[in-house]
Amino acid sequence: MASTLISITAVSGCAVFEKSVNDTDSVAGVRTDAHECSQQLVASDRATGGELDSESIRLVNWNIQKGGDPRWTTDLTKLEGNPDLIILQEAPLKSDAWDFLSSDQHHSFSPGYRTRHSLTGVMTVSNVKPLTQCNLVSVEPWIRSPKASLITEYGLSNSDETLLVVNIHAVNFTFGMHDFHKQFKQTFSVLNDHAGPILVSGDFNTWNWRRTDVLEELTDALGLEMLGYDEDHRKRFMGQALDHIYVRGLEVLEATTLQADSSDHNPMSVLLRL
Repeated sequence: MASTLISITAVSGCAVFEKSVNDTDSVAGVRTDAHECSQQLVASDRATGGELDSESIRLVNWNIQKGGDPRWTTDLTKLEGNPDLIILQEAPLKSDAWDFLSSDQHHSFSPGYRTRHSLTGVMTVSNVKPLTQCNLVSVEPWIRSPKASLITEYGLSNSDETLLVVNIHAVNFTFGMHDFHKQFKQTFSVLNDHAGPILVSGDFNTWNWRRTDVLEELTDALGLEMLGYDEDHRKRFMGQALDHIYVRGLEVLEATTLQADSSDHNPMSVLLRL
């Protein structure tokens, strides 16, 4: 792989991670407020980013457990096709593992859990530069650690529409539904004014039926459809799958999962088109 450069830019108390050859690919004006994010998406400029192939969009979603096992990069290469979008949760900001990716890929990062020595969060790696990026944060009510949501927007070939991609790691340690519902309601409020296709992907921590019901209510209101899988190896707790992909305005061509030992979750691979 070509040599890479990592830069961290502080914006409104959050960090943006970019990996590129010449450090000219930073996404300007990252918002951390849902209302400001909505305004930015409405005003986005198609000339500022690239275009995904509207006939073939391959994505991988995976919680990589802080990248603690370096074999996750090898497991990723076992998935068919070259992903246009790699949607990761518990992704470390700094890791030698990023050297396996192409220097032409763009990394959007929203910070979550932090220790004295490391920072992890949600990261979306894309083959084209996003038009815009928004970082939203919620807080685990018990342990007070942040849980991140990341919204990126991409142009689409042969279309005037743009694709919104939501990468979310849901709050986990709660008895009630308030904080879980609040996080998704805040994130989904940004999507209300978007007329084009939407992709929502991540670790939703839907480990009981009440969480699933809350999520279904919010996704139904946006017209989002939950994907099923030819082979379903998603991590489950009390019989409930934790990881999901939802789409609107996209046709599903393939959807499967892969068993992997390098994380406590398994990767999901999907092929879509407009």
